[in-house]
Amino acid sequence: MISSILLSGLPMLVFFSGWASSATTDQYMWPPSEAGQVHGPSWLQFANATTRWSTYAAPTINEVFIPQSEDDLSAGLRYLSSSNKTWLAKSGGHGYSVTLRTIQNATLIDMENFAYVNMNADMSVTVGTGTTFDDFINVLGGSGREITVGFCSSVGVVGATIGGGLGRLEGLHGLTSDALTRVRMALWNGTIVEASDAVNQDLFWGVRGAGQNFGIIIEVTFETYPATNGGMQYSSDLTFTVDKLEAVFNVTNILLEPELDPKLAIATSISPDPTTLEPGLRLNIVYHGPLENGQEFRKLYSPFSSGFTEQMTTWTNLTSVAFPDIVAGALINGNPHNQYSVLTRNLPIESLREAVTSLGSFAKQYPTANESTIFIETFGQKGVEALPREYSAFPHRNSFRNAIVFSMTYPNNATEVADAADSWALGMRNKFAQPDVSGYDRLQIYQNYAHGDEPLSALYGYEEWRHERLTKLKNTYDPHGFFNGYHAIPSNLADWS
Repeated sequence: MISSILLSGLPMLVFFSGWASSATTDQYMWPPSEAGQVHGPSWLQFANATTRWSTYAAPTINEVFIPQSEDDLSAGLRYLSSSNKTWLAKSGGHGYSVTLRTIQNATLIDMENFAYVNMNADMSVTVGTGTTFDDFINVLGGSGREITVGFCSSVGVVGATIGGGLGRLEGLHGLTSDALTRVRMALWNGTIVEASDAVNQDLFWGVRGAGQNFGIIIEVTFETYPATNGGMQYSSDLTFTVDKLEAVFNVTNILLEPELDPKLAIATSISPDPTTLEPGLRLNIVYHGPLENGQEFRKLYSPFSSGFTEQMTTWTNLTSVAFPDIVAGALINGNPHNQYSVLTRNLPIESLREAVTSLGSFAKQYPTANESTIFIETFGQKGVEALPREYSAFPHRNSFRNAIVFSMTYPNNATEVADAADSWALGMRNKFAQPDVSGYDRLQIYQNYAHGDEPLSALYGYEEWRHERLTKLKNTYDPHGFFNGYHAIPSNLADWS
């Protein structure tokens, strides 16, 4: 029996491994309280509540449970874990791992009532698991504070955090998960626990990089940082014809040696023109500092650019300053998004040229897939690498320089494209994963961007001590394997791949 939990945009899956609670279902109410709500497909909001960002390898839902409180959620988990029901909890709904397709005829746990952001007297911030980055940064920015946040405004804060939490400010402040100070969580049987440096320290270590394996996170607390440069940042979007690819990536590779400026973040998007289907290249520079400093970086690329715009913008616009038209289109719910990714040390120009040429050929053969994109995030790493490798379950502190994503997008009715798109993206991931291309001797995958077919060690680290520590945590907090569906930590050391 399978169940799953998807918090704040990223999935946490649960597998029932033939085990059931000694309690019977009859001992629990459904809904679990008078305030709790359960709706079937006839509910007018059913389609809206169950539509996900991606329909690729998607789960199916036959009822929606909306817990009204922590107690309601706890009681609901006791009921679900003692029954034959399959469940999936949702806030942002942006998770796209192919493991989600194992969730069929499920109860959706809608976490909409756990969306809140509370600034504390010590300038820490407490965030409910239903909160998106958009609401989060608006509260922080209004308080003159900042923290590393993800690229897209509608993605959930907590879900992104527990896989690590990359973002443009990681050169200054490290990962989003590095700022965690406290986690409140519901376990499989409804028990509520907290984890921090003061209590359940090992669980706290594991949550920061592998959090979907242990329970449903209810809320978290982050430390925050005073806004840099008065909360303002420089942003510039540049466009290039595809023949300038080598020149553009030569500049980026130079900036990466020996390390990227910690205030600098570069996002690169390569996608076919919707009319000509010829690939085009767009680059966004964000510099967390004065205008003139940011312009110096922009000028390195300007000789090759066919056009650019630039602005000084507030930190609260951080999730929307790059490629606003592309981002707006990419965040529309209800289309297939099949993605593969890999981490690389530098940007392999010859391989990128081959990939871009191949993408253009693919788009011409399958025009309905013209929104497919090669997306590259190149962010400063000083804040990430300032912490020791053993600081948390996040394993990539020395291999997080570039995240390359091959994102295949096409209409739901373009069934003839699906297999070809999957084959193309998988082939590119495997090509860029080769040591002579990636620059790393082993496959490195950022968990939040994982497709779901990779060796677990590529997501969680290859060190035996990591395997031992994570497996011990798994057996302590999820002894019956309820949370085994999304990049599951093995309960036996011999099962690590």
